Amino acid sequence: MRIERLRIVGFGPFADEQEIDFAPLDEAGLFLITGRTGSGKSSILDAICFALYGTAPRYDGAQARLRSDYAEVGAPTAVTLELVAGGERWRVTRSPEYERPKQRGSGTTREPQAATLERWDGADWVGVAARPVDVAEHLGPILQLTREQFLQVILLAQGRFQEFLRARTDERLGLLRALFGTERFQRFEAEVAERAKALEQALAAASATMRADVVRLAALAEEEVPERDEPAWAAAVAGRLEDGATAIAQQAEAARAAHAAADRAAAEAVAVADRQRRRSESRAALERLEARRPEVDGLRTRIAAAVAVLPVLPAVEAADRTAAEVLAADRAVAAARGPLGADVDDPAREGAALDGVLGALEERLEEERALPRLEAEACAAERDRADAAVALSALTDESASLPGRRAALQEQRLAAETVAAGGPAAEAELVRLRRVADALDRQDRARAASSAADAAQERALGLEQEAVARTRALLAARLAGAAGLLAADLRPGEPCPVCGSAEHPAPISADAATPDDAAVAAAEQEQARAAEGRAAAAAEAAAARAALAAAEAATGGATREETRAALDAAAAAVRAAGDAAARRDAAAAELVLLESRAAELDRAVDAARTALEQRAAAATAARGLLDGARARVVAALQGAASVAARAAALRARRDALRAAEEADRRRAAAGAAAADAAARLERALADAGIEDAAAARTAALPAAVRAALEQRVRGWETERDGATAQLADRDVAGAPDEPADVIGTAAAKRAALDRRDATADRLAAARARAASAAELAAAIERVETSTAEDRARLEVVGPLAEVVRGGGTNALRMRLESYVLAARLEQIVAAANVRLTAMTDGRFTLQHDDGPAYRGARSGLGLEVLDEHTGRPRPVASLSGGETFLASLALALGLAEVVSAEAGGVRLDTLFVDEGFGSLDRRTLDTAMETLDSLRAGGRTVGLISHVEAMQEDIPAGLHVERLPDGSSAVRSRVPTRV
Repeated sequence: MRIERLRIVGFGPFADEQEIDFAPLDEAGLFLITGRTGSGKSSILDAICFALYGTAPRYDGAQARLRSDYAEVGAPTAVTLELVAGGERWRVTRSPEYERPKQRGSGTTREPQAATLERWDGADWVGVAARPVDVAEHLGPILQLTREQFLQVILLAQGRFQEFLRARTDERLGLLRALFGTERFQRFEAEVAERAKALEQALAAASATMRADVVRLAALAEEEVPERDEPAWAAAVAGRLEDGATAIAQQAEAARAAHAAADRAAAEAVAVADRQRRRSESRAALERLEARRPEVDGLRTRIAAAVAVLPVLPAVEAADRTAAEVLAADRAVAAARGPLGADVDDPAREGAALDGVLGALEERLEEERALPRLEAEACAAERDRADAAVALSALTDESASLPGRRAALQEQRLAAETVAAGGPAAEAELVRLRRVADALDRQDRARAASSAADAAQERALGLEQEAVARTRALLAARLAGAAGLLAADLRPGEPCPVCGSAEHPAPISADAATPDDAAVAAAEQEQARAAEGRAAAAAEAAAARAALAAAEAATGGATREETRAALDAAAAAVRAAGDAAARRDAAAAELVLLESRAAELDRAVDAARTALEQRAAAATAARGLLDGARARVVAALQGAASVAARAAALRARRDALRAAEEADRRRAAAGAAAADAAARLERALADAGIEDAAAARTAALPAAVRAALEQRVRGWETERDGATAQLADRDVAGAPDEPADVIGTAAAKRAALDRRDATADRLAAARARAASAAELAAAIERVETSTAEDRARLEVVGPLAEVVRGGGTNALRMRLESYVLAARLEQIVAAANVRLTAMTDGRFTLQHDDGPAYRGARSGLGLEVLDEHTGRPRPVASLSGGETFLASLALALGLAEVVSAEAGGVRLDTLFVDEGFGSLDRRTLDTAMETLDSLRAGGRTVGLISHVEAMQEDIPAGLHVERLPDGSSAVRSRVPTRV
């Protein structure tokens, strides 16, 4: 994979569009990205990673922070990357999620993340995907590297360079798992463990079930619980309980036979006692009935007399009824003629005359009933006319007011338009002032940082001066004691290294306070470190002063109080412009509505005039109808309060005449019926031989009373016949005189019943225990049979689960996934040692430590360093800063080779390193540069990020990131001119 072109806009510190062409840098092979601290060098790598994966290594989980703080309001944020992978050229464009101003109104809205992927077809770019999820799906097979792999093999980002070297075993496990995708081994380990656990749980559950069944079976049989769950023991227990149930069944059969005999004896005693009772009751009943015989004979005589008068009773009742009807008719005639007066001779004739008068009044009566309706209609018509006049007046007034309202709205719109026109200028001023406020904040921070850097520089200078003084003092003491040191090394017969004489007559004694070479060398090293610290502090102070100058330039000399006041004024102006724009739009909308209302009013006025004319005509017609009807009704009154009252009085007179006529007719009919009934009564009495009607009424009985008396007589006769028949029965008459022993036989029956029920209960319980025992024995046998296969599986899966999770016979205590990753780590270490040995002149080599970890922690992924000077391994944490950088670089390059091979042989044409060059001395830096320069073999391009001046001299090609006066950054390419 080769990166060819990068375009950045509104991203990180880059406000304006920056375009980087990597083709000239590819020709150089090794290039440098330089710039002052904080200028945005690492942001170039962030942009590359964001374009490919949608996230940046330094902004994980904070996509909204990717947008440049220096970008103009409404300006876009996007990164476009062109690359060659898989023999094809691709272009990916991606924008993060960020807040932008609303297109209408105030405030901001969220701009969603976006991404597109295009492929070059030789003539033009062709779209492949247009959504972030689709772009990620298409880029996966093209890049063949995950994000973590990309950050370990192509983009060695700041803060992650030494991560792999110094990581703990568990941290290194997570990183290697992400790079090599070994989750399948972890899943296999979990699956094997889950299978073993499931088998153990199943067997434990089956064993618990079997043990519970054995305990229940022992309790059921009242035997001791066996130590082992033996199916044979369970079958034997079930057999013994079945034999016991058979013995109890024989006892129950004998108890049933005894109960049957006792039951028969008790039944015979009850039957004899019943015959004796019936005989005694029949004799007593006959005596009681014979005592009532005189009463029954009197009832028979009374019933016979009532039956004899039955033929006469209808005639008696008819005579009584017709006589009562004649009296009622006389009273009705008197009541009907009373209201008419004494001068009425023929009520029928006078009633016919009144019918004619009432017929003539019907039409006037209808008109009188209609008078309220006609009056209401006349009033309603008048109100409609008045309402129409009011509506016409209101519409006319509103139409007359429209010109004034139109002029006022036009004036309001013009005034609001004038204020709203200043909105863009106010917003621009507000944005400018906000930048000034931000610059003031940066100025305060830069001033504090500059003061701190100056203080640090003073402290570093003091430390350097102290180190120089100590070194000079040690050198002076060394020089003063040099003769003693030389004399200490003189040997008899050997020449003096100063004078050459072999004789040493009076050598000076060595002073113990004289410093040796090691002390002087240590002081010189401390002085060198102090000098480096002073130089670094000076650089930091210079950078802080430059940052302060840039911040002061960005403020333009403004004070915080002035800026705050101006910000408030600008914000108020923006709000006022927004309010004015709203008022302007509202006035314009109201003017449109006003014009529409004017047209509507013209049509409404014409319609209202027409409606007024129509309603006036309707009111005149309704008033004419009312006046005509009222005149005809008055003429028909003839002194009455109303036509209805006159008609009601006439109807009442006519009804009274008709009632009198009907009463006369009914009196005549009642008299004739009474005479006929009296004649029929005289004939009936003579035929029956009864003296008169009064005697017939005395002998008569109501039908219900007569039926009740007859029922009493028949009841007495039935009881007498029953008692006589009972005494005549042979069973009753032949009953023995000695009382039957009902109580004794019943007691014997109950005792036999108790014995039968007790043995039946014992039999049921015994059979239930035998059935339960048989079921439990069968269940125990089934569990024993069903778990045989699971026990065999567990004997295989259990030890396997222990081994893959680092237990059991696994001597290394290494899990399966760790074992696989340990093999990968050995490959990485082997690849890293090729370069580390060369960079350290063979002193250091990395070693893979697969020994067991402390206190059962994960093992197999340890790293240590073999120091050839001592011949012993030591922890990687004991390396110095420069040694750690070389080891990290070698390990990162080895990791890159192994990961790319694991990813299917991905070709890595471009590599970026952003870490640690400033901590290296010149010799170590040269060694690292030689290693990185060797990566150019085969056309590979390496980009380094550093502000070390020596590297800028050695690597002429590169990119320079510089800070602009407004605080944002820009990228400038440095490509050496070919001669």
